[in-house]
Amino acid sequence: MANALLILCRVGGFREHMRMKTSPRFAIVLLLGSLALAQVKITTQSPLPDGLVKTPYSATVQTRGGTVPFKWSTVGLPSGLKLTPSADTRTATLTGTPTKASTHNFSITVEGHGKHSSTASFSLTIDQESNHSAALTWQAGAKKIMGYNVYRSTTSGGPYSQINASMLSTNKYTDTSVEGGTTYYYVATEINNQGDESTYSAQATAVIP
Repeated sequence: MANALLILCRVGGFREHMRMKTSPRFAIVLLLGSLALAQVKITTQSPLPDGLVKTPYSATVQTRGGTVPFKWSTVGLPSGLKLTPSADTRTATLTGTPTKASTHNFSITVEGHGKHSSTASFSLTIDQESNHSAALTWQAGAKKIMGYNVYRSTTSGGPYSQINASMLSTNKYTDTSVEGGTTYYYVATEINNQGDESTYSAQATAVIP
């Protein structure tokens, strides 16, 4: 019985030793996983879409990761613009009416839970006010459509580039960045409530005198 008791004590001690050895390691893994989830990063790339003097401007800055609510701050924003966080603070939109034509360099910082932050540098070109514009309209989509994007090219059939800074909520758009003596080709897409984007619409042509 003495030998049996000794063996049981050793086995119990060994198991206890293993619990003490592995539990802290497991806790460290959980902690590292928690820290990784807490990191927030700005994903929008520079440069931002161009703007025009005396023309309302809008561009949204996106993030990934982190734990909301976020705190946003900026340094060196162009005159006439401000940064406004969304309702859940996960994104922020640069809005306003630019007052001066030039290329501006500035930074945007977002801070998440635990003081983890991400700072990104951006470039934004503000051009002189245009005397030309192209007013576009298209057939409205179904009720489940969240919005639209508009694309433009100077070559019939594309390739096209998106010209709206953020998703449009209506089936109308005025392109004020056109130049005289140029022909532009436009298409539009729909975005449903799943975030999926449709194929291009039929092409529309605008000849700027």
